[in-house]
Amino acid sequence: MVDSPVPPPASCPIGWQPQALAPVFWGVRSLGPADGAPVDLRIFFPSLDGAVESAPLLEGCGRYPLILFAHGHCQQDADHYLRWFLIPAFLARSGYVVVVPRLAGNEGGNNPSVPGHPDEATLDAVLTWARSGWEHADVLLPPPATGVVGHSFGAMLGARFAVGRPVSAYAGLSGGWQDWFGAKPFPLPLLDMPTLLMWGLGFDLFSQLTEAQWQAMHRPRHRVVFDEGEHWDYLSSQIDVPCRPGSGSCSEIAAATADLLTMFFARYLPPELATNLAVEVPSSLVPPDLDLTPEQEFFAGGFLGGFHRLGSRPECGVTVSSDSERLLANRRTRETHSLDHPCAWVSKIAARNRWPVGARPAGYHWCDMCFPSRADG
Repeated sequence: MVDSPVPPPASCPIGWQPQALAPVFWGVRSLGPADGAPVDLRIFFPSLDGAVESAPLLEGCGRYPLILFAHGHCQQDADHYLRWFLIPAFLARSGYVVVVPRLAGNEGGNNPSVPGHPDEATLDAVLTWARSGWEHADVLLPPPATGVVGHSFGAMLGARFAVGRPVSAYAGLSGGWQDWFGAKPFPLPLLDMPTLLMWGLGFDLFSQLTEAQWQAMHRPRHRVVFDEGEHWDYLSSQIDVPCRPGSGSCSEIAAATADLLTMFFARYLPPELATNLAVEVPSSLVPPDLDLTPEQEFFAGGFLGGFHRLGSRPECGVTVSSDSERLLANRRTRETHSLDHPCAWVSKIAARNRWPVGARPAGYHWCDMCFPSRADG
């Protein structure tokens, strides 16, 4: 096992597969039932063309994971799903296909903790369509190479959706965790996958987890708390939405969030050939410096700068914390296992070969039973 990307096939027009540390441009299409999609949606994807709305999908460079983005509720904003652009665009630049569907239940203000929430079925339909009905479905990695990210009601819905489905990573932005009152079980302790949660300390009151709720979640888990963050700061301050009373004092939260989400999915749900990311993306999710060729620099302008700009702004305090997965290396087979998601063989490793590690050692590979979504599994 090497900690460098696998070269793409000869069919790839560039010398690398798009990934978080070597991005490209992106394209987007707006589709709906008339196009065969189950609902109105936007789908973002990697591209070498800067035209965005007409840019073609980059094919022939390896397969991409699929990420579902679930929007929240914004009263009187009939097309709220269209507000979400920066985050899916960043992920698309990094080797992901991202679908942002219209969620009628969230749009209408239905709390996702209520049984029978209609948007759970919508996400199922969108997932099925992307993997079998979308004209470019063959560029997608198969399950469980699926991620889910959501905001507010969308974070709550996304967590509920991810429980018990073949989802490999989940991220929630200011979910209304203290407003979970329905008969459905509270989903966060049930998410047996890497998780990332963000919230602000402004008036983002219903989104803040208690320490007991945080400790009840599975590892690896990541937490980002913005000192002056407000509920809608994940959208650029230039985006005017009727439910937003105003922005917090830190204007960099939207860009920093895009950076951190990109790092999170890169570490736990990498594109097919990006075998370097599980090692090169730190568990802190702080973006490392990019080491790019001149050709790669052409595509990377303005990429991954938002988080580092927080440090130069006193009003942009942030606390990033994580509890990493406990790892065990087998010296004999040179495999890295998980003690949080152990396979049947972990208990059979002889004492002399058991080596607790903080990260996968160089030259070792991931156990494909403990880590089914890792690129080398």
